[in-house]
Amino acid sequence: MKFSASNISLLFLIFVGSISVYADLTDKKSQWGQCTVHQSQPLPYQQTPITEKPFPDAIYLEADSGIVRAEGISRLQGNVIIQQNDMQFNTDSASFDRRNNLVIANGNVILSTSNLKFKSNSIKYNLDKNSGTIQQAEYVIGPKESSLNSSSANKSVSNSVQGKSQEIKLINKYELKLSQATFSSCPAPNPSWYLQSSEIKLNNKTEVGSAKNVTFNVKGVPVFYFPKFSFPLNNKRKSGFLSPSLRLQSNVGISLPYYFNLAPNYDATVTTSILQRQGLKFDTEFRYLTSRHKGTIEYEFIPEDKSFNNKFRDYFNIEHHTTLSENTKLNLVAEGVSDVDYFDDLSDSLETSSRSSLKRRLEVVYKKRPWSMSAAVEDYQIIDATNTPYSRLPEFKLGFNPKADIKALKFTTNVELVNFDKSNSVTGTRLDAKLTTSKKWGNDAWFIKPSFSLQSTLYSLQHNIGDSSLNRTLPTFTLDTGLFFDRSIASPKTGKHYTQTLEPRLFYSFTPFKNQSNFPVFDTAKTNFSATNQLFSENRFTGKDRIADTNQLTFAVSSRIQDRKNGKELFSASIGQVYNFSDRKVTLPGETIATGTRSDLVLELRGRINDNFRVASTLLWNHEEKKLSNYELRLNYQDEKRRIANVSYRKLNADLNNTALTQLALSGALPLNDKWSFVGSTEHDIENRRNLETLVGLEYQDCCWKARLVAKRYLTSDNVSYETPIFIEFELKGLGNLGTNARQELKDKIYGYDDY
Repeated sequence: MKFSASNISLLFLIFVGSISVYADLTDKKSQWGQCTVHQSQPLPYQQTPITEKPFPDAIYLEADSGIVRAEGISRLQGNVIIQQNDMQFNTDSASFDRRNNLVIANGNVILSTSNLKFKSNSIKYNLDKNSGTIQQAEYVIGPKESSLNSSSANKSVSNSVQGKSQEIKLINKYELKLSQATFSSCPAPNPSWYLQSSEIKLNNKTEVGSAKNVTFNVKGVPVFYFPKFSFPLNNKRKSGFLSPSLRLQSNVGISLPYYFNLAPNYDATVTTSILQRQGLKFDTEFRYLTSRHKGTIEYEFIPEDKSFNNKFRDYFNIEHHTTLSENTKLNLVAEGVSDVDYFDDLSDSLETSSRSSLKRRLEVVYKKRPWSMSAAVEDYQIIDATNTPYSRLPEFKLGFNPKADIKALKFTTNVELVNFDKSNSVTGTRLDAKLTTSKKWGNDAWFIKPSFSLQSTLYSLQHNIGDSSLNRTLPTFTLDTGLFFDRSIASPKTGKHYTQTLEPRLFYSFTPFKNQSNFPVFDTAKTNFSATNQLFSENRFTGKDRIADTNQLTFAVSSRIQDRKNGKELFSASIGQVYNFSDRKVTLPGETIATGTRSDLVLELRGRINDNFRVASTLLWNHEEKKLSNYELRLNYQDEKRRIANVSYRKLNADLNNTALTQLALSGALPLNDKWSFVGSTEHDIENRRNLETLVGLEYQDCCWKARLVAKRYLTSDNVSYETPIFIEFELKGLGNLGTNARQELKDKIYGYDDY
């Protein structure tokens, strides 16, 4: 028989995917519970074949007794085995007509191939035509095996699908028809869920199947009904309805998506939603991929929003990339909404409802070493008027970075020309050019790298209170040097060998002072001094509007412990501090001159306490106030029993760019038994004594299905009121998800839930 069981099994999964959302055919990282032995009793696989290496198309017969004829009908009794290629009959009795190669088997009949199995009391099958009829059949379809022995076959039981059919007709090597059939990937003999159809037709040549009168049953109770649909027999996409989703919060709603498989390289999804407050809403997504173009276009709209004076409202999001040539690309990202209240009314998270602006950027980028060039325009739709970035209309960049040996003298050049625009503000054009030269000496044990740069900036301004033309040119000198030591250490308990390193480093930076208080601030902010990597920065500002005056020396020491066998880092620690030899006079508006001679002492620790427990922390010690100024501590635990615990505590002092923050975040997952688990997370703003977001839920799973019920409470953008959405999701083994995306919510909030 030449039906491809891989295709047949896939057909069932895709067939379900036509009526449920994005069927997951592989169960990737998802771990399913195990059924006990008495729960899962799959069809028995055939006994040892007559021969492990049959001759092609040869027919082998074996039985306890019988009459075998070279021509005519052979009749076999007791433990009958008929084998041809990878096909095998096991039955109590059978007749074999050598004239037309017709097999009629009766009594405990099992017809098997490397990935198909049919069990019945009566099977009639023609070996030449690959056709036959199976009455009152049970079937199992699993991954293709390399041999027919039972040990290898049983390994795939957990990945198989199974069901029953009143009649199965094998029409030819391509076509198969099942009447009054059921299907389930649940391995239990009485599955908790199954699909039932009056007729299923499969065509392995056209790679298309069809089904009539399909019902989805849970515990024997019909839940959904579909009169007719078709489906692919391979991994190709096919148009059809996806599973509906529910919106359970103050704005209750239901959504039904339809997937359009327009071509192999582009598709679309249209989702129709009915929302309690807004009414009818449509979401569309179009994806495309060609040899030169790829991208996604999202567009959603509400024809008449009942909560917004029946006005039309919409949102779009475009991401497009075009390869113009081997070295040239065009990129477009653009978002927009019809009104500033759109996200507040329709979002389900604090992150979305708190968006202050939407970016639109179109750029052409050329890269071919040593040159890089780009031209762009960038604009924003402002949602929150208190935070309005400048538009870049246009922006040009030019870079020169020739490839050179690591110890060779290096020259780099970066030029940027931008016209900044913003309503009711200083506007103008800024030209910035920076030339840098550096050279590195050293080996595996030491290095020294001096660097010299010259940065020049020109402004042509409008609406400025002072001069309309400004300029500055400043040099910067840096000297970076370090040593590398390592030694071998061994654990007294395990005897394992590790490598420990000691890496002291000195970094000196000097830039003379130039008064820049009359310069505008288009894209510049002060960096947050909160990590050891900022100890080695030559400029404490981002952007081009401020060049920091520096005369400072950084001293830092790092140490790492690595496994000598695999190089995995088990522990690292870094400590460092900046020593200032002069006041820092260059400031942003509203700042005062910094006079301290030493920065905060920065300490970073990261490590694995054991295979399950990880810790990471960053501490900043203020030597003048004799206390920790900023700090963050993260603890992560995950074990083989699927227990997860995460703790994060963060405190940041207020400065010009940030308000004071003290925040505690907890998350975790705890199996209550082999089927039930508790999951949850919470983020609390200790500084303002308020909860930012809390998520709690229960998860059930066994060998057949999973269910998740998750409730979420989050602070909305007004910083006063809360929303409380509820997520309900059912995940059926080999079938996919039904309901809201509760799993994605848990993955976003619980570190380690990806492997759950």
